[in-house]
Amino acid sequence: MGAHTLGFSHCDQFLNRIYNFSKENPVDPTLIPSYAAELQQQCPKKNFDPNVVIPLDPSTTGIFDNMYYKNLQNGQGLLASDQVLFTDTRSKQTVISWANSPKDFSNAFVKAMTKLGRVGVKTGQNGNIRRDCSAFN
Repeated sequence: MGAHTLGFSHCDQFLNRIYNFSKENPVDPTLIPSYAAELQQQCPKKNFDPNVVIPLDPSTTGIFDNMYYKNLQNGQGLLASDQVLFTDTRSKQTVISWANSPKDFSNAFVKAMTKLGRVGVKTGQNGNIRRDCSAFN
C-alpha cells in the first residue's frame, strides 16, 4: 500500500465513502469532515466527470515519501482499503511507525519491492495486463 504515496483514483472508486456509507453516516466517519467536503466538491454525487482523478496522497502529490501514512493518521485515506490500515489494530502500529520514520518506511518499501521483483512474471497466454485495475480485460 505504500506505493499509494503516488498515484490517483477516479471518483467512482470512493463515491460510497462520501455519500452513501451507511444509514447512520452518509459520509464515512473515518474521513475528516474537511477532506470529505473537498472530495464531495471535486466529485459531485450526480454527473461527476469520469475523467477527474484525485491524488491518493493529497498532501505531497507526486512525491515519494511517507506522508501517505501521516494522511491515514489524519483521516485522509482516499480509499477505504487505505484508511483501514490505520483503523485496524493489526496494521495501525505499522502506520504509526512509518508515519514517524521516513527511513523505516523507505527501507521496508525497498525490501518489499525486492521481494516482489522475484515473483515470476506471467506472459503470453498465462498473463493479463489490466487496462483497468478493478476488472479483468
